[in-house]
Amino acid sequence: MTTAMFKTGMNRSLLNKNFFQTILDRAFGPDTCQTTAWSEQELDSSASILSNISSGDGDGDDFDDDFAQDDLPSLNENSDLRATEEPCPMNDMTGHFLYKIDYDNLSPVVNSLRCYHPSKSISNSSISTNQPGSQQSKDGELWVVVKSKPIDTALIELTNIMAQLQGGRIAEEYDQVKDLTGFRNSHIREIEVAELAWQVGGAMEKISAKVYNVLRNDSQQLYALCLEYLDPGTGNITHLNSTDNALTTWSPNDIHLVLKDLASFHAQFLGHENKLLRMTFLENPSRSMMKVLRPAYEAMIETNQRNDPTIFSEFLSQSMLDYLANSDKYWAILENSPRTLVHCDFNTRNICLRVDQSAGSNDWSHYIEYHRLALETSYERLRFSDSLYSPITMPSSREYLNVAKIALMDFASQRISMYGISNSFKQVPWLPRIASCVEEQLKRMGPLGRNQDQVLQYSKL
Repeated sequence: MTTAMFKTGMNRSLLNKNFFQTILDRAFGPDTCQTTAWSEQELDSSASILSNISSGDGDGDDFDDDFAQDDLPSLNENSDLRATEEPCPMNDMTGHFLYKIDYDNLSPVVNSLRCYHPSKSISNSSISTNQPGSQQSKDGELWVVVKSKPIDTALIELTNIMAQLQGGRIAEEYDQVKDLTGFRNSHIREIEVAELAWQVGGAMEKISAKVYNVLRNDSQQLYALCLEYLDPGTGNITHLNSTDNALTTWSPNDIHLVLKDLASFHAQFLGHENKLLRMTFLENPSRSMMKVLRPAYEAMIETNQRNDPTIFSEFLSQSMLDYLANSDKYWAILENSPRTLVHCDFNTRNICLRVDQSAGSNDWSHYIEYHRLALETSYERLRFSDSLYSPITMPSSREYLNVAKIALMDFASQRISMYGISNSFKQVPWLPRIASCVEEQLKRMGPLGRNQDQVLQYSKL
């Protein structure tokens, strides 16, 4: 199967002086510095399942060119790099790309970027960066990541092709629901969410990576964001890409900090469910949709266990199938529970900590109850300061844990199942660890029907 069919990303010619000057204006303020040059740098984004799908000859096709490895010269303000009306496939880019911007100061003092986010934890929204510590920012240069999103139809067709390659029941079932599995509007969702963070501010903005610029052109199917480059080598963040060594990296204090920040973000949208449901770019799963999706996910689980029983054990697979068999009952509970905006991929691949003299760090475990208490505290504070908040009744510890069990099973049966199918197409190195962590947590939490007030404090999650 060729990757050439997915060369639907952004044309590099659109990354011109105006684009990079906008980034500097957002980073340091208008009229404080001037772009002098920019250059594309090497970036390891291999941890992302669909990153850089527009480049490479990894599938062995003779007619594929590896554009990601092209030698791209540094460009300065006099370079002839005008944006064209027609896209140029030979320069299409989809995935994450690192750029260094050189600039001259126009004012005596340029504010440090490190003061923009007082929050100590941050979600990097699926950016995967593993740069050597030697690449530290210096005066007169700014490192940024350009994240170019493929059109949603490309991802929908890609996942459907992966299902078709499996054959059998999954090929038939998935083809019927391919538009309902979360990829519709994926090309605009992150851009819209970034704009939402700018609008609402507060906790959502504090835990988000800073967005410096956005490119969106529906007629040319162009969707890209420019984000701050999160690099431990600069000394201002820690814990990035720590999935493989999470047990030795994340302390209980770290975990509590992340959950506190996350609860503040969740509380920001509690009581605003109707407003969220009107945001058409969001994915709004429902009980009725789950009825339609159930056969495809059942086929996915069966296929994954057959393909790799070491990852998808009998216990894990049967637990997911049992959940799906009773999903209508469980989704009735979910739909009657308070709902809010969440980051659907918030994990140790996608979060890090900002270095701050005033505090600790973040991670998770029995921490479900900690999150409930932090959420309740944050919600009460916001509700009394904002008359627009709709009053809700916070669940008890037992009710909260029961819903958390359902949410974990829903995540396992859908998201992890999809990871498994992706793993048959392109190896997902962190999948075995995630699957084993979920299996362990399921065993600790017990069956869905069993009431429980708390889970054990220590787990590998």
